[in-house]
Amino acid sequence: MSLSEFRAPGKILFGVGALASLGDEARRFGRRAILVTGKRAMAESGTTDRCRRILRDAGVDVAVFDEVEPEPDVTTVDRCREVLRAGRAEVVIGLGGGSAIDAAKVAAGLAGEDKPTRAFYDGKITRPGLPTIAVPSTSGTGSEMTSNGVISDRSERRKASIRDDSLIPAVALVDPEIMVSAPPLVSAASGVDALVQAVESYLSRHATPLTEGLSLRAAEELMQALPGVITNGDDLALRTRAAWGSAMAGLALANARLGIIHGIAHPVGIRFGVPHGVVCGVLLPAALAFNRPAAPEKFAALERLLGGDPVGYARGLLVGCGLPTSLADYNLKPETFEEIAKESLASGSTKANPRPVTKNDIIALLKAIA
Repeated sequence: MSLSEFRAPGKILFGVGALASLGDEARRFGRRAILVTGKRAMAESGTTDRCRRILRDAGVDVAVFDEVEPEPDVTTVDRCREVLRAGRAEVVIGLGGGSAIDAAKVAAGLAGEDKPTRAFYDGKITRPGLPTIAVPSTSGTGSEMTSNGVISDRSERRKASIRDDSLIPAVALVDPEIMVSAPPLVSAASGVDALVQAVESYLSRHATPLTEGLSLRAAEELMQALPGVITNGDDLALRTRAAWGSAMAGLALANARLGIIHGIAHPVGIRFGVPHGVVCGVLLPAALAFNRPAAPEKFAALERLLGGDPVGYARGLLVGCGLPTSLADYNLKPETFEEIAKESLASGSTKANPRPVTKNDIIALLKAIA
């Protein structure tokens, strides 16, 4: 019997109003914090200033690094690491979508290392880093639950995870009220990404009864929230369901891995500028059809949960969420498909896929969505 291990954040705080606990949680780790976030969304919603006030009222000095772009680059993480060192940070707070939280986690994890960030795609983290508090503003990536950060190296056209158990947040602080400010397109792409993660972690060859339970409940919460949460973004009940779904899918994928969709999504995204949630959503129907023969019992369970054929449900969900059903607008170049397939085959996500994957399988999937 194989050994099963389950990893999770040190503490999970979930609920409307949970952000008020940020100061007390940060103070457990020290009095000097760096708040890592994006350039606009959290500032414009007032959440960045609110975090500052909560931290200062708790006696925590805070500086802000607000340079995280979508699909953060290794150079951005390197700049963030410099800020952590200069500010003698004792705790790092990642506020925003998956990009901000991933950048915060990786910068904190590498705070004690000298080598540049790109060295850790394949290298091991050997020196202690800093604790992270993850505060998501979208229901999508589940990054607040995981041990990896997806970082791009645009100079090398590479997008991949930097992975280490030390990157698991010390605290995942999930407040659905923060997510009300997410615009419809962000809610759509992140929500569909979360559903893809629930489905892929359920089908993964590394799934266990524990992760399968999380995956299925995550899918149930997300299908109840979508697409309503896109058009009714102020509805806290829908935001809460989407946030639970994203969080549980994050826990499941952190322990069971994903599948072929996420193996393909990174190289496609970095080459053609496709938002991560969009490429994952567009791939979902074709990937489900590909994997069906390998997991008939699980597909039967998905059919019962979704109320019909999972492939048809996935197609209808894209339309209902206002997302494209192909990547025709992104001008995928067929001459890149062999190289994309090679990169996808090396991905840990692809290796976790329930059906063995060949280069030709990936090329066929790319042709189907192009």
